[in-house]
Amino acid sequence: MELPEASVAVAAVNDELDAVERQLIQLTREGSAGERSLDSVIDDLAALVGRIRTAYVSLQEFLERRDVTYDLVTRVEELHKRALWLYRRLQLEEVFFSKLRLERALRETLYRQILETYDEFSALEEAEARLRGLSDAALAEELLKGRTLPISQDGAT
Repeated sequence: MELPEASVAVAAVNDELDAVERQLIQLTREGSAGERSLDSVIDDLAALVGRIRTAYVSLQEFLERRDVTYDLVTRVEELHKRALWLYRRLQLEEVFFSKLRLERALRETLYRQILETYDEFSALEEAEARLRGLSDAALAEELLKGRTLPISQDGAT
């Protein structure tokens, strides 16, 4: 005969896993749609992992008990599998959103660097055009006055 408190406790773990799964799906949708910041999504996914851990420990304790029925053990084993599945899925989503955050940061950094490099390149192109456009007399004057094209170490003028 199954203990009523054991059935209630197992049902509570099931409810908790349902809630975690709903939140996981919601976070995945909101993060993918850009409705929430990636940092917020990642933080909330990590918090859900803690809830899964608590539920998993409770399930482990039920599996170690000797005073439970076959039906209860079967339900607990299914919940045990579900908790592991949710844990894996949470971790994979956290990795996915962390990679996405890193990719966006890299793209922003590269975009800025591309613009800066383009500006430097344009300045060098202008200096080259100026030098090519100087007459021999003007070039000789530059040489005699000791004027040189101001080019820095990084290539900027």
